[in-house]
Amino acid sequence: MEAEMEKLFSCLNKYKEKAVARKNAYGLDPRPLEAEEVNCLFSGLKLDGLESKKFKIFKLERLDKLLLRLISQEVKRGTFPASHAKAEGLAQIIKEAVIRDQENQYLSSHKALKLLADMKGGAATSRLVDLFAKEIHRDQIIEILKETVLVTKSDFEKLVELAAENSYFKKKIDELMLSWSYRDFAENWELKPEYEGLSLRVGDNITTGHLSPSKNANSRTDQPRHAQFVMDGRDDEENLWERLNELKEEGTNVFFTAGRALGEGSSRKSATYTMQQLLGRPVKGEPEKKKGGVVVAKSFAPIFKESLVASGILPLEADTSEIEEGDKLKVKLEAKKILVNDSTELDIKLPIDYKLKKIAAGGMTYFDAGNELQTMALAYCRENGIKTGAVKTPAEENVVREDSKPPQTLAQKIVAYNRLDGKDTISPGETAQVKMRGAFSQDTTGPMTMDEYQSMAGGDFGAEFVVQSLCHTGECPSSSERDTHKFLHDFVTERGGVCLQTGEGIIHTIGNRFVLPTDVIVGGDSHTRTPRGVSFPAASDIVAGVMKYGKQDLTMDESVKVKFTGRPPAGITARDLVSALVIYADKTVGKDVYNGRIIEMEGLEFLSSDERYILTNAVAERSASAGVVPSDELTIETIKENLQYLKSRPDADSSPSVKNTIKAIEEYLEAPVLFEADADAEYAAEIEIPLEELSEPLVAKPHHPDNVAPISEVQGEEIDEVYIGSCVGGDLKSIKEAAEVIDGHQIPQDVNVVVGPASRDIYEELIVDGTMAKLTHAGATVIMPGCGLCMGNKRRIGSGSTAFTTTTRNYQSRIGPSDSRTYLGSAQVAGCVAVLGHIPSKEEYFKLYK
Repeated sequence: MEAEMEKLFSCLNKYKEKAVARKNAYGLDPRPLEAEEVNCLFSGLKLDGLESKKFKIFKLERLDKLLLRLISQEVKRGTFPASHAKAEGLAQIIKEAVIRDQENQYLSSHKALKLLADMKGGAATSRLVDLFAKEIHRDQIIEILKETVLVTKSDFEKLVELAAENSYFKKKIDELMLSWSYRDFAENWELKPEYEGLSLRVGDNITTGHLSPSKNANSRTDQPRHAQFVMDGRDDEENLWERLNELKEEGTNVFFTAGRALGEGSSRKSATYTMQQLLGRPVKGEPEKKKGGVVVAKSFAPIFKESLVASGILPLEADTSEIEEGDKLKVKLEAKKILVNDSTELDIKLPIDYKLKKIAAGGMTYFDAGNELQTMALAYCRENGIKTGAVKTPAEENVVREDSKPPQTLAQKIVAYNRLDGKDTISPGETAQVKMRGAFSQDTTGPMTMDEYQSMAGGDFGAEFVVQSLCHTGECPSSSERDTHKFLHDFVTERGGVCLQTGEGIIHTIGNRFVLPTDVIVGGDSHTRTPRGVSFPAASDIVAGVMKYGKQDLTMDESVKVKFTGRPPAGITARDLVSALVIYADKTVGKDVYNGRIIEMEGLEFLSSDERYILTNAVAERSASAGVVPSDELTIETIKENLQYLKSRPDADSSPSVKNTIKAIEEYLEAPVLFEADADAEYAAEIEIPLEELSEPLVAKPHHPDNVAPISEVQGEEIDEVYIGSCVGGDLKSIKEAAEVIDGHQIPQDVNVVVGPASRDIYEELIVDGTMAKLTHAGATVIMPGCGLCMGNKRRIGSGSTAFTTTTRNYQSRIGPSDSRTYLGSAQVAGCVAVLGHIPSKEEYFKLYK
């Protein structure tokens, strides 16, 4: 007994050491308990004399009370290892009390059952079902399960099996199924009619990189710690926490009030975590979690707005020009108004009703789980002759049948093809449950995705394929990042997914090889933009939901049609066509026309699949929800090549994701489906881009990808850093043509030139054909395949530097300090910059371009 007490104190001292160090360093509460710590605490509850001993972490507590507090309040909900340890420990206490008639002296079986119920499902559900099967507290457990939505398919099937065993089980389980069918668990999922708070006012173009700086990516799953870095690099907002705390002293609620384009940039869920930490209320019994909050902005980036909804935060669109810091705001949902300082009234645009229901549920974790649970319960009732009346799931309630078939855009046809409700069309604004065959995950958002997956009680993947990459942190990883790599590999492969090796390639470059023209795909990176099918970038919880269910509720966006005509002059590249999207929209309907819409591009038959991807990828910087290009015979040939790639993978015979995709491609090639937009399809706008008018390359000036200009406008700008790489600049053709420009020249010593191929097979080809030698002989550095400089988390440029890169974004502070500047352009122009040390004139470019 003495040895066991020493073990308990050793465990508590280690926990205290971490807790005190964290409090002293960051002013934050301890991190949630790990599984080993939970097991140690439950072992401690078996010891005598705890009530006579005390222990101090931050305050002196009676030992038994301390253990119960930690078990009750410091363990994550869901299916984390610690969640399973807690659920198992509680279940054991309940079983021993009932079966052996041995109540724990510190934690009664009644209290243990309550704590099990407070876990809200996940790891607790299987223990509750097991207790019910053993006829322990069966009536109470049925009542607990009626309020539980995080129920896995395996737990549900166990209940179905129990119902077949005897009449009593069936009676109680039928009662439970009827309750789930009627969504009794959602009885309190309601929004308040009014919200009041004080305005925390920020400016325009607050990006997800400002809310969640990429250079601090390693802290993202530590939500309170990561939130402390908010606005790092946004010098005009750097005192945000201080301002927030001053407002909280005046009032209990604070609204985040922004200008236009709030949340543009990467699809990192951590930006929403930061918003929750700023605005939300602590969740009782769930450490580090906060919920709720109101965000008001003149306009939102669509991915960020969806992420807010998925997290249970209310996003409101309004003209915020008249709202100042500290203003008193009152939101009236039914009237769709904001009252400012009890005087000025502003109109607001609310999310659609379906999304308001999701916010009322606290976000997608419980809302989606509830929908899936209701669907399974309704099926059970139908099979067992239990009448449920006309009750429908929220997704079924959204289905509207038309008398005639409306004309469809290309994106609408692809999405409608994957509808799961039997309807074969979809209209803008309509929400439908859609099959999503696969999901992409990368390594800086991956840990958050797997956290979300465990929070929503995920088991084996329900999607046909999941591809996880290590492309963002593969280059020069720290020890903690290598630990993360191992975690991601094991987590994903154990559940049926594919984890790419470090250096194997960028998530989109490799992931695109799994995609068919009929697919709807999501990914945890804003550049999940496939050159076939349609793909939607999403925050980690939405990606986790697709991984779990293989489907997702999708609200169809409008499309903008962009028609490229003619052919571009020699030397004008796909990357220049990217910038043309901005210029010709600005000339006609305004470049904001793309915001929140799908860009459908026609007239690109002359481009390769890689070049088409450069175009679809570029819609991320237009704040578009997706980008599509019609598939054709070239697409079919690319798919055949991808099939051979998949069959040659070492995990072709072992990975369910690879095997599923090989089967799907083979079936597709037997009868290929190539969608085209209907001739009379309706678009929010139509833009024509005559390619012969593009007489010189285009670049994006600091500090925005939309800040587009011809090179003649910025010629002569001296450059310190050149980067040729990323998913849109690291393809084989781009690097080879840049090398042709560089070949025979010596890069100036004061210019740092780095080349990052997008995948290992591209890297190998550069070696075989001599391109690598051309680059290195000239003075360039070729790095391992991966994201390199693009995200700015591993590679950075120096203070005061000016860079020319082929990466995707040039926001202030993204790849360097706030006083650095970045120009974006094609690899071919980057090659010229590498040779000259400055941005070339039009004449210099065409002289060097070969």
